[in-house]
Amino acid sequence: MKADEPFRLPGVAIPQRAPRPLRFPVPSTPEMDSHGITLRAETPDDIPFIRRLYAGSRAAEMTALGSMWDRDTKRDFVEKQFAYQYLHHATHYADADFAIILRHGQPVGRIYLFWGAGGLRDCRLFEFMILPDFREMGIGSLVLAALLRLARSMQYSISLNVEPTNPARRLYARFGFVPEEGGFNRASIPMKWQDGPIHQGLRLAG
Repeated sequence: MKADEPFRLPGVAIPQRAPRPLRFPVPSTPEMDSHGITLRAETPDDIPFIRRLYAGSRAAEMTALGSMWDRDTKRDFVEKQFAYQYLHHATHYADADFAIILRHGQPVGRIYLFWGAGGLRDCRLFEFMILPDFREMGIGSLVLAALLRLARSMQYSISLNVEPTNPARRLYARFGFVPEEGGFNRASIPMKWQDGPIHQGLRLAG
């Protein structure tokens, strides 16, 4: 697929998730406001961005393959994996809040939240990504802190899965997420936050 070609999900007549307002918008905080960080609902117009965001999340993996796969094979693999993930989310998290993270109006990340699965007072954080060029700036910390404040006000816990080698694991630990008992395995670690600490005074670099 050429970079300028429109994205199409294989075998799907209507590829886009229908746009809709967020069920539980994450309220902005003074720290977010002072650094131009906002969230809004995802729309079909965001597909090129989330496609690029996903590709960035697999870049290190593709680089590690070296010459085992050529450039077109790598691109085709990432495109298909993105399509499968998109369909999975639309199928299994149809009522989720799909939110785009912006900095000064520019999309820089995404956060997907599934509230109240099975009637439980728990929010499943199943996607949280920032573009590589905007990492290590504190954006994720500010958004996560705002989410936890909302969860605390609603008396919800937050659950997620994280790969053991993912640097975000340290971020979650700082905010009081703890591994769930018996949850360690090779692929991912389930973690949960339940009225843990919310760090104040976080600062963005740059």
